[in-house]
Parts: sequence; C-alpha cells; structure tokens
Amino acid sequence: MDGSSSGEARASTDTIGTRLARVAQRAPDKPAIVERHARVTYRALDERANAIAARLLASGVEAPGRTCLYFEHKIPAIAAMFGAARAGYPYVVLDANDPADRTRFIVGDCEPCAVLTERTLVDRARTVAQDRCSVIAIEDVAPAIGFMAPAVAPDSIIYIWYTSGSTGQPKGVIQTHRNLLFFADSYARSLHISDADRHSLLYTLSFNASAPDIFGGMLSGGATLCTYDLRRDGLPWLADWLDRERVSLLHCVPTVFREVFERLAKGRVLPHLRVVDLGGEAVFRSDVELFKAHTLDSCVLVNQLASTEAQVIAQHVVTHTTPTGDTSVVPVGRCLDGVRVDIRTGDGRLADPGETGEMIVCSEFISRGYWRRPELAAIAFSHDPDDPLIRRYHSGDLGRVDEEGNLHFLGRGGGRVKIRGQSVELTEVEAALASCEGVARCAVLADTDASTDTTRLIAVLAMQANQKADATDIRRQLAARVPAYMLPADVVFLDHLPLTATGKIDRGALKAMKTDCAVPARSSAPPCDAIEARVAEIVSELLGVPNVGRDDDFFLLGGDSLRGVELQLRVQDAFGVHLGSVHDGATIARIAQAIRDATTRPPATTELPVLVPLWRHGGATPLFLLHGRHGQAFVSPHFMHLLGDDQPVWAFQARGLDGLCEPHASVEDMAADYLAELRKVRPRGPYFLGSVCAGAYIAAIMARALRDAGETVLPLLLLDPPERLDEGGYLRIREEDFIAKMKARRAAGGSAIPLENPAYLRGLIRVAIAFEHALLRHRPRPYDGPVYMLVSRQRADGLARIFTGEARRYEVGESHREALDPRNPVFANHLLRCIEEIRIATAMA
Repeated sequence: MDGSSSGEARASTDTIGTRLARVAQRAPDKPAIVERHARVTYRALDERANAIAARLLASGVEAPGRTCLYFEHKIPAIAAMFGAARAGYPYVVLDANDPADRTRFIVGDCEPCAVLTERTLVDRARTVAQDRCSVIAIEDVAPAIGFMAPAVAPDSIIYIWYTSGSTGQPKGVIQTHRNLLFFADSYARSLHISDADRHSLLYTLSFNASAPDIFGGMLSGGATLCTYDLRRDGLPWLADWLDRERVSLLHCVPTVFREVFERLAKGRVLPHLRVVDLGGEAVFRSDVELFKAHTLDSCVLVNQLASTEAQVIAQHVVTHTTPTGDTSVVPVGRCLDGVRVDIRTGDGRLADPGETGEMIVCSEFISRGYWRRPELAAIAFSHDPDDPLIRRYHSGDLGRVDEEGNLHFLGRGGGRVKIRGQSVELTEVEAALASCEGVARCAVLADTDASTDTTRLIAVLAMQANQKADATDIRRQLAARVPAYMLPADVVFLDHLPLTATGKIDRGALKAMKTDCAVPARSSAPPCDAIEARVAEIVSELLGVPNVGRDDDFFLLGGDSLRGVELQLRVQDAFGVHLGSVHDGATIARIAQAIRDATTRPPATTELPVLVPLWRHGGATPLFLLHGRHGQAFVSPHFMHLLGDDQPVWAFQARGLDGLCEPHASVEDMAADYLAELRKVRPRGPYFLGSVCAGAYIAAIMARALRDAGETVLPLLLLDPPERLDEGGYLRIREEDFIAKMKARRAAGGSAIPLENPAYLRGLIRVAIAFEHALLRHRPRPYDGPVYMLVSRQRADGLARIFTGEARRYEVGESHREALDPRNPVFANHLLRCIEEIRIATAMA
C-alpha cells in the first residue's frame, strides 16, 4: 500500500498522474474498474489517461485550463479524471441528471477549455458547453504513443467540486493533488485496503463521497473498483450484486445500508464483506445489530465523518464484539493522523468534554478555499495562529467529544442540512423557489425525524396577489432548477410569512409553526376510485408523505430513481402489472390509468397496435423485440430492470390477439408487416433487433431486408431460439390445458394475460396455432450477420444452419424456462455482457 504520514505527504512529489502510473507498472493486468460487464485494467486505464492528457495538451490551451466531465458511465468518466489530472487541468464533474440551469451555472463559473464526454452524450454536452469551449468524445481520442506527461506540481489544483452554496448558487471547493493523496492514503491505511480488495463505488461521481473510493481504493490500496449505479439498477438487487462481484469493502450512506440489509432473509450473510463503511448520516445502535446479523465475525463496521472541504475527518470502528454502549447514536470516533477537530463554544473557547460547540477541522491538507468566492473562503477558512502550516475549516456543524475522546456529530448548524447523504444549503433552495413564477416570499425549513434521523425539507410560501397556490406547479418549476434531492417533501402556503422588526423572515416563528407545516393542505384532488386510492397509499408509504392526491406527482413529492424501482415492484405486487414508463407521467392519476390500461381488456372495436413502447427514454439504440409463439409483447419487469433506464425498448405483438383481424399466415408476412411498423418509429438505422424463442426466424428476415436496403443492423440478440421448426406443440394441446399453462405463466410473472377476458384468450390460442402452422411451412434462408444467443442446454447447438455468420452462444440454463428467466443470475450476467458488446458495436457503426 502507498501510505504516508503528514510529514511524508508534505515532502512527497506525487500527483494523481504519477501515482496511477506507479500502480499500473506494479500490477498492469489487474482489473482497475468493473462496470457491469465492462472492465479496464490498470495498464489500459493508464494508457487511456495518457491519451486524454495528450489530447487536452494538444488543444492549444495551456495548463491549468479547467476541464468539465460530462458522463453517464463511470469507467470513461474516471479515465477522464486521470487524464485531466495528468495534463495538469483541474477537472469539474457535471451530473448529467442535474437541471440545465444548474449545469449552465457551473460551466459559466469554472470557464472550462473543454468538456470531455462519451459519444452518446455529445449533443447534450454541446448544449452544456454553450459554445464556450470544445467538446471531446473520449472514444475518438487516439492513443498517445510515446507521450511524456508534463511535470505537475503537487500543490496544483486537482479538481473543483461544486456543492450546495449558501449564496443561492453552487460553490466550487478547491482541492490539490497533495491534499487529495494525503486523505486517500489515510483512508486506505485506516481501512487496511490492499490489492486483494474489491471496493464498491455506489455514489454518482458528482458526489464527493466517491473520492475515497476512487483514490483511496485504487491509488493507495491498488484495489479493484466495482461500480453500481443506484439510480439505474436500484436497491432491491444490490445485495445480489455484492455477492456476485465479491465486494469486500462496501461504502454507502446509512439509508442505503438499511434498505439493503433489512431486505436480507433471516440468516443470510454477505460472506465477502470485510468492511462496511458508512457516512453522511447518523448511524444507530440498530444499524450495528443489523450489521452483525448479516456479516461474518471478521467484518468491521466503520462510522465515518467527512466533508467536501476536508475529506475524511474521523472514523469509529465497530467489531462484532464491540459493546453497543448506552447511546442510541454511534459516535464518529477519532480523527485520522494529521487531522484535528476543535470544538469551540459560542464565545470562542475550547469546549470541555461533553460540551457542545462548532466543529473546526484543523489540518495542513484541507481545501485551499472556494473557487472565485474569496468572501466565502474568508468566512469558512483561517490559519491556526499557533502553527502557520495548519489551516482551519469552520464547518458550521455541531459536535462534542465524550470522556473517552470520541467525537460525536450532532447535526448541522446554520442553514445547511444533510438530505440522503447530500449536503444542502437551505439558501440555495430558497433562491430557486424565489425564482418560481408567482412566489412573493419563501423560506425552507429542515424537519428531522428524531427516531430515524432522516431529514426532509418543507417549503413555506406566500404567493403574489391573484396567484394560485399550487404545490404541484411549484414542485414542477423547482425540479427544473435544483437536483432531486433538494426538492421539498412538503409545500405549505401562508397568506403572509412572519417577519422580524427589521423586515426579515422570522425563522424562529416559522420553526414554532412546524407542527402545522407537517401536514399541509394540498391543492390536489383526492383519489377518485379504488385503484387511485391504492396507488396513493403506496406512494404515501414509500415517501412518508400524507394526504397524497390524484394530481400529485411521485417525483415531485420527493421520489427518486431508487424509490421509483420500489414503486414499480409494489405496483407489480398489488396489481400484477409492470409500469415500464412511469417517468412519462408520474401523477397518481396517470399511474392508475396505466394500471387500468394494462389490466382491462382491449376495446372491442379497436385493433391492438403491432409495435408497443415499453420504455422510450435513454440514449442507447432502441431494442426492438420480436415475440415468441404466444405473440405477446410482454417482458418481465426483471428483464426491464436489467436493461436499465438508458435502454429504450419496443416490443412487437402479433396480429389477431384482439380478435378483430386474422393472424398472419406466414413468417414472411409477419416480417413485412413488422418492418413497416418499425420504419414508422425509426426511419433510419442503426437497428437493434432481438427475439424471444421462435421470434428469431422473424428477426432473421427483418435483418436481411434492412441490410439489403443499405441500413446498418447491429448484432441480433436471440433469447433461446428453437432448434427445430416442427415442434408443433400448440397444434396438439387442448384449450383447457392451454389456459392452465397461461395461468401458471402469469402466476410466475412470465406474462400479463388478462385471464378474465375470454375474447383475448381465444385470440391468443388462435395466434399460437397460426404461428405454429406458419413455422411448419417456413423455409428459412441463412443470415450471415453477427448474432448473440442466450440458450438453454436443450437448444445449445441449434440454428447453426440458419445463422451462418459470427455467432456467440452462451448457455444460461438447463430448460427453456430457466434460460428465459431474468432472475436467473447466469442469464442476467450474460445478457448484460451481450448488451455492452452490442453497444460497443453501435459506437463503431
């Protein structure tokens, strides 16, 4: 491990770039980062950093020109971090999910010379850059053979990290190479990180809590960084991912820890975990018990205190044999070597043990200040009068030190709070609210539940004369200005906000009114039927928000992508349907209507569409999925979850399911009909076709026709295609047996058939029989394009005579049912690998 004391750190000439080169030289072929099925070795990461550095230096802007990073995937984003650092260009991480106004402000404030991005985000990145600088897709950056990186001073700026600001705008926290490496080494040393570790990275890269994972885990410990996208992949599958990736060090906020560990079955242990590192929120005695119940005796729990300005400050280690103590809140422990925390009372004196005061962090290695905010830096930072090398950061946080010397974090002072681990300045939210149409005066309160230590924001507003008090509209406007975690859980309207004698908002009076604010009157109408009432109940339970009405929007009430996955699961349990496009309209009324549409029979006079959108959003090439013998467009929610929010999905369903028209008589007729519908949705390629079971024969015809028309066709994705065309099973089955089979499939989550609709069932049987006849008559022609097949052992050698090009086969189960079950981890792993490789093919198309 590359560790250092404060004295060694002071004398070191290391930078982020030189440290990466050293690790790459020591372990060139070791995996550095794993992201789904993509991975990069330390050698490849070092070479990529060199190429990016060379490209930046060739841009004609001398260092230290600042560089913005605009990515959705973590491997290229981290490569860009190292490339910018090696060139001597401070980097600024942008969150692609942030509102445009916030992103534009950050870009305007830091004035970058370039925006580094990935190819699929180039158009969005150009909008972000606002013609102020160049936009570089790092896939287009050529290797830098023989490149010699320039000398970068250890005290030069490594990054500017934007966090919530008390002035109403984000503020950029400056950090240097030397300081960052000091904290990275301290973190790795205290947790004993080595190259045998597999370190989690759950945070978005715009959240500074990711820095210890990247720089402490990789550069100091030589660990493999295993990335997981909580917003895309959700909490329910995180435990399985930890097992699958053999993660030994889990770093997350306590809320995520609780959500994951409370879902674990009694007696289930996560055997690979060596360290569970929690930070950003209070840790309770109950969390310790939860930790002990689901980890091995050798695993340790670490409660950590950190900040953007000072990185890791203190840690408290709990083992399986550590007494829980009398207090319900676990202390944050003792400071790292080279860091000291002074507790100062209101009159400026050092607090006695047990006495509460402001926490002042003292170290040589805290932030150099705020970017272009000298007035804020003068308030937050100062020099220690007794040691000119020591800088002090006045955190504004309250704390105390107990008789044993352990530091206790007691909450935020002033106007700063923690929301789901993110530091939020109430002033910034108020500034955004003040810009909303119709708002005359506003204030934001932080309401903390003492039993769970969870904090929510309450917006208190007075509207201008003749302006409607509409909480939904206010949240919608606010969502365009601030990130989701800054959205108030409640909006309360008053005729007038109480004022002090000097005309300022009387916050003391507002706090006294907090009980009244906790259950505000909303303008949303109540649910109109049982379905809306049940959906409102689910949303209320998920978000902890009472009185949810039919016009309330799930996301504007405080829902996020993580809770969105949970919403889908609960709707699936309650109604048996999957909300694949909840983001299209997340009001209670629209969600309820989507449920009705999925559960009621189709109108007797309207034909079902042939091509159905299951998920419209995302930057990836849309997947068009061909149905199997049943002709249905249904895919399970587990399959949609695996694909993630960035993958648009459309599904074909057969003619005749509605009973209003005849099923197609031939496979060729199906292909021609489906091609015409496909061209309406996507007139030009590239085209990404997939199929379930016998749909592979339709896919082959469509792919050949598209290529003959000069279009680009990506590798086909075939899910357990049949080896033979003469199975004929549905020609011999009795109707009652067919219905029993469909009931079993629906009960297992493998279909969404409205069994209460006899007309639909009759149409389904007709379609299945017609497809069987069409397959028996079909004489397939070879298709020589590339294909990826996920197959069962029963069908492992099939279709070689039809798919004559490059074919990659992955055996994913014993039976056909197992090979099509996305809950099967073998299926899931190989599906994601195929999707990643097909996306690479897209980039090269």
